[in-house]
Parts: sequence; C-alpha cells; structure tokens
Amino acid sequence: MKAMSVIILAGGNAECMRLGEDYVPKLMIPIGGKPLLEHHIEWLKAAGQDSIRLCLGVNADAVRSHFSDGSAWGVRLQYLVYQNRIGNAGMVKSLGAASLPDDTLVLLGDVWARFDLAKMFEFHRSHAGLATLALRKPVKDDGAQTVVMGPSRRVVSFPDYPSDDPEAMAAVPVWIIRRALLHHVPDEGPCSFLKDVFPAAVRAGHELYGFPVAGEALDIGTPERLDQLSRRYAKSLAA
Repeated sequence: MKAMSVIILAGGNAECMRLGEDYVPKLMIPIGGKPLLEHHIEWLKAAGQDSIRLCLGVNADAVRSHFSDGSAWGVRLQYLVYQNRIGNAGMVKSLGAASLPDDTLVLLGDVWARFDLAKMFEFHRSHAGLATLALRKPVKDDGAQTVVMGPSRRVVSFPDYPSDDPEAMAAVPVWIIRRALLHHVPDEGPCSFLKDVFPAAVRAGHELYGFPVAGEALDIGTPERLDQLSRRYAKSLAA
C-alpha cells in the first residue's frame, strides 16, 4: 500500500476518559497494557503508514512525553495542539490544503479499527469522489451516524435517524479524503466531517463513496465500550 498522509484527530470536547480517579487522554487509555495510540500505530504500520500527524487539545503533553517523535515505534509523529474548538474538519483544514497530498487518511482517536486499510485505499483509488467513508453494519441505539448508499456504493444521504433501507450502514470515523473536499469546510466556527462537510458535499452533487469493512471497527469512547473491548482483547491474547 502506497504511503499517504495520516491524521489522527483527538482534540474534541470528550478527548479524555475517567479511569478510576484520573482523567486520561483517550489516546493514552490502556488496552492490553499498551496505550490506544500504540495500537493505532501498529495498525497503520502494518498498512505501510509511518508518518502521522496528531491533532490534540488539552493534555497533549501526556501524549507527547510518552511517544516523543515516534522513533521508538518506527514512525514519525508530528504534534499540533489546538486551544479553540474548531471541530475535526476545522482541524484538518487548518493544516493548509497545500501541506496535504491529494489523498489523506483521517481517523478519530477513540476508534478501534482492525480492517484492511490496503483494500480501502485500493477502492478509493478506483473512483474520483471526494472521499471514501469506512462503514459497518448498524447496531441498534449505538449512536453512530447512519449513511445510505446507492449504486456502486455512492453515498446518497446522511439521515438523522436509523433507516430501514437495506443499503443503510453505520459510519466509522475512518475516512480517506481528497484535498478538494476542504472547500466545503468554512473558515470559521466548529465544523464536523460527518455532521457538516460530508452532507454538504452530497447536497452539492459531489460524489462520496462508502467502503463496508470486514473486521473490527468500533467506537470505544465510553468506559462501557472500552471495558467490552479490553475484555475481548484479553481473551484474544489468551487464546
């Protein structure tokens, strides 16, 4: 798989999680004795990606002090710290379109992803749309954004409610975007890819495509989901 720009976004309002008496940055929450970011790095490296930008907010020093420049893990880490709440799309746009290649992999820091990135990138390169969105089977009441696809996996809508459409899927916060998509991100104010940018691009007639994933793709942004994953991960190590 060809190397591309990789951005991990962990600067949102809920970027920390309470573990016991402490609030821990989500990238530092332990899973199987290793911080979540280390698991991200392992997954990305397995797909040939070794250069990562981290967009962080408060408690960024805890991540930086542990991982430094990433060389101990065989990657290059660049840190960008945000004080203002500009949303995940605002963070990416603030990097400057000129600093990004045409294809950029973007993921949220509190996702647990274990699917084939090479296949997702291959599909992305097969179309001329502005983005490829990782999608999974919907789970009742899990709060994930619903995405409806049409022919050839083209995204047709982002309903605000669960859909009975057989083509409806749940969004996974892992995307490959093209530079031109950033034209749909306003210069000011908080802006979200899923809530604002992707729907605006579809309404404007641009092509976005969904990539149904085979493998784990979970939001672990709550203590309950983290506990479920930790238990399952421990069992997999013991097997």
